[in-house]
Amino acid sequence: MVTRSTLPTRRAMTERATALVLVPTMMLVLVALAAVAVDLTAIHAAQRSLYRTVSAAADDAAGMVDRRRIQQDGVVVVDPEAARRVVRARLATADLPGTVDEVLVATDARSVEVTVRVRIEHLFLGVVPGVDDTGTVPVRVRARLVP
Repeated sequence: MVTRSTLPTRRAMTERATALVLVPTMMLVLVALAAVAVDLTAIHAAQRSLYRTVSAAADDAAGMVDRRRIQQDGVVVVDPEAARRVVRARLATADLPGTVDEVLVATDARSVEVTVRVRIEHLFLGVVPGVDDTGTVPVRVRARLVP
């Protein structure tokens, strides 16, 4: 015998249908968020790798002492042209995570500041309409000459 309490009510049937629509929508949102997380993680890893490379290049450039100035008056300073050559050579031979957009090398008497911008391709965000296929990763490093 079927009683009225065991039959599904109209409200319960409506809620069941709502759950059937919400589950695929929720899965789509989770996949989209996972894609964004993977892209941002890849960009962060690329930035860390680039920072290590630029830091090593800046350290090498800070060691480029102007020999002529030492011979003339005994003052130890960074040779700006040699520092630029070292940074560009180091970046040219490095395995960078993307395409270099800009390299700026600024020097003063005792330090070198290197700024590099690299364009990195997105893994998933490139397929989203209105989003660029690449992202820009800037890195700025300052190294000092300590005699």
